[in-house]
Amino acid sequence: MAEQEQKPLMKMTVLHYRNPSRDEKTWTEWYLKEHVPRFVPIVHKHGIDRFELYMTPSEFKEQFKTDLEKYKGGSSEGWNMAPYDAATIYWVTDPQKVRNMLSDPDWNNKVIAFEKDWIDQSRADVQLGFQTTFIEGGKIVNTATKEYDTPVNQS
Repeated sequence: MAEQEQKPLMKMTVLHYRNPSRDEKTWTEWYLKEHVPRFVPIVHKHGIDRFELYMTPSEFKEQFKTDLEKYKGGSSEGWNMAPYDAATIYWVTDPQKVRNMLSDPDWNNKVIAFEKDWIDQSRADVQLGFQTTFIEGGKIVNTATKEYDTPVNQS
């Protein structure tokens, strides 16, 4: 029997921005203790294969911004620390699952209605694609490595 090729999961990431009237600590607590428990049952109901939340505390961003400038040297110009506050990440085998979730009346009534004073409704960024892992468990996976000669400086 021939082995079936497994399609990669589609990854949809929605980048959310905190309502500027809310301080970061209160907003993060609301997101984790109020918002996530409200919408996870709806995500689950529509068969989303995996759901993740990625929080981006300003303390981490500021610290790494300094590291980026230090270690990237002069080439850090044009590299900006993304300003979003949270990323909701949905993994699906079928994009229709996301369509169904977003068109569910519960999504508007139990999720969107409660975001109004907490999430900046004037902006959000969405990324869509698939993800491939290349290092896992301390091992290189899903690729063959290549060696290249080091270029010689032409002075």
